[in-house]
Order: sequence, then structure tokens, then C-alpha cells
Amino acid sequence: MEIRIRKFRESDAAEFTQAVLESVDHVAPWLPWCTAEYRIEDGRDWVMTAAVNWRDGNDYRFLVVDAEVGTILGSVGINQVVPQHQTGNLGYWVRKAALGRGVCTRAARMAIEYAFDELQFQRIEVHVHTENLASNLVARKLGGHFEGIQRNKIVLRGESCAANCYSIIPADYLASKIN
Repeated sequence: MEIRIRKFRESDAAEFTQAVLESVDHVAPWLPWCTAEYRIEDGRDWVMTAAVNWRDGNDYRFLVVDAEVGTILGSVGINQVVPQHQTGNLGYWVRKAALGRGVCTRAARMAIEYAFDELQFQRIEVHVHTENLASNLVARKLGGHFEGIQRNKIVLRGESCAANCYSIIPADYLASKIN
């Protein structure tokens, strides 16, 4: 399956909401906004804030889509942007129908490429719950350098949790493209 990433559009809210609801079983344990109660209003809010945050340079959210038919497969983004240090945090998820096909890794590579080539970032961080095996694997496939476990780095269901911290710098990204 060929994929691409693109900015959100207002018309994406309904299909994005369907993708979220399809993904509750495998995404909700790690991303607390992904619940069975997610509604079209939540999808509309996400799409609208994506445009505002992009414009403000705070958060670069992309949809992951099937390049042939345009079906929404998930989302990747660079958030927690620190312009002074040219850094950001990478996040990613894919819907159930896209699991096991390398979609998440390929889409994340595209977002990283955008961050390094277009935004001139010098570092991307990935913070993953220590028990989230799939996302930890994606971070390693992206060439992420494991920097250690950070205590109380992320909050899940109101509880502070440790996270594995990976970093990707332009040289890592270039090396991962060769491998």
C-alpha cells in the first residue's frame, strides 16, 4: 500500500472520527483522548485546532492516507515545538485496518523528513510508554537513539508514567534511509 501524509481539511472530521473509533482497542491504552466516546465534534475540534496550531508553528499534524483511494489511515505529527532549539516531539498512530503493514513507520519518516527539510529542525524526540511495544518498535525503526527512561514523562488516565525517550537528529534520519 502506498501512503502519503497531508494537512487536515475541514471535510476530514467525519472519516477521522471513524478511524479513531475503529482504533480504540489498540490506541486507547496509550493515548487517552482515544475513547469509545469520541464524537464528530471532537473530530471537528481536532481538525480546526490543527490548522490554527500549524499556522502558529506549535504543532504540525498530518493525516496519513492511502495514496490511491485517499482513505484515512491514521495521523502523525510534530508537536511540543521549541523554535529556539529547533526541536519537536513526534507522535503517531494508525487505525486498526492499517496495522502490520509498515504504515506507521513510513508515515512517521515522512513527518520527520518534513521537520528536518522544511522546518530545519535539528532534533526530534519520541516519548513512548515503556510497555507500548509497537510504538517503541516504530521509534527504533525510525533510527531513534534510545536516550533512557524518563520518569513521570507522560500522563495516562491521570497517572504520571515513565517513558522511553528516543531522539532522532538529521544524521540518524539519513542513516535510517540507507538501511
